[in-house]
Amino acid sequence: MSTAVITAWSAVSPYGTGRDPLAAGLRARAEAPASAGPEEWTADPDATARVVPGFEVRDALGKAGTRGMDRLTGLTAVTVRELLSGTGPAGEDGELGTGLVLGVASGSVQGFMEFTKSSLEGASPIDVSPSKIPNMAMNRAASASAIRHRLKGPNTTVAAGRLSGLVALDQARRLLTDGRAERVLAGSAEEYSATRAHLTHAAHGTGVVLGEGCVMFLLESGDAATGEPLAEVLAVHHRVAPDGDFAGALTAAVRAALTEAGVAAGTVWAAVPGEAPGAAGEQELRVHEELFPAEVRTRAASVALLGEVAAATGAYQLAALLSEPGEPGRVALVTTTDPEGPVGCAVLRLLTDGTDA
Repeated sequence: MSTAVITAWSAVSPYGTGRDPLAAGLRARAEAPASAGPEEWTADPDATARVVPGFEVRDALGKAGTRGMDRLTGLTAVTVRELLSGTGPAGEDGELGTGLVLGVASGSVQGFMEFTKSSLEGASPIDVSPSKIPNMAMNRAASASAIRHRLKGPNTTVAAGRLSGLVALDQARRLLTDGRAERVLAGSAEEYSATRAHLTHAAHGTGVVLGEGCVMFLLESGDAATGEPLAEVLAVHHRVAPDGDFAGALTAAVRAALTEAGVAAGTVWAAVPGEAPGAAGEQELRVHEELFPAEVRTRAASVALLGEVAAATGAYQLAALLSEPGEPGRVALVTTTDPEGPVGCAVLRLLTDGTDA
């Protein structure tokens, strides 16, 4: 059975548009710039966030088909465009076509809120702008991106909190293994908004600087890849931590993934934690300390440089590994935990020296 390989990737991040700004920022270990968002984004005038600089949906994508489009969808559509710009046409590549798997937290919570507010404030509950209705669908970003870029393969949205990027990666390799697509775009996205800021404040209090962005990867079967493989996906495991035992569940997931990948913990070149806020992140770091030496834990950049990027966490972790220079053939691992209970990890073999990003 052929393994899935990553042959291209791109991003829209607080460092800028495209994979080069993200890779450069991560290599430099430079915190992404933090700035105050527009006043309408938050009720807290002192709040800052690490947002995509100057990003406006209609400026980035044009006026056609973007009236009322939420920020999450815009970030995803631009990232897909950036990725496909270097890989050729995706919608005309055979009978199965190119699929898309996107990891999100729950869709655009700002879009949900704006729709609900319009319904409550209108002359009647159905007095809502038609342009806001699509934003109520959790799969809005994935489906709109596929339509805009003529992707004709399977289209999937997965929602697993901070694990969404790793679950999307797993789903993509399953589609390839089962012969459901010729290649798959997979990744995850998160938007910054007033509603998300309020929800995060309610859950974690002050002091959490929010980030946003989207990272997408092109996956192909290893024996049929049309591009130069950058990494081989050896294993992905995820499960739920019972009774807040994130450490126990994550340790079991890591050991299962390493066993499936056929590698020992001592051969791991870099291990990147997701650094969730609260107990989930604290226990995750303890697992890394127990399993890996300091040089392994610090070899790749921390996603904390981007702020709390929630659903985009796993995809940013993979980008950090692909951006880090080193000898081809290195084994790397990422782990992610979510305060709600999900934990998971992915094991990859890096086939690039990191200088092409």
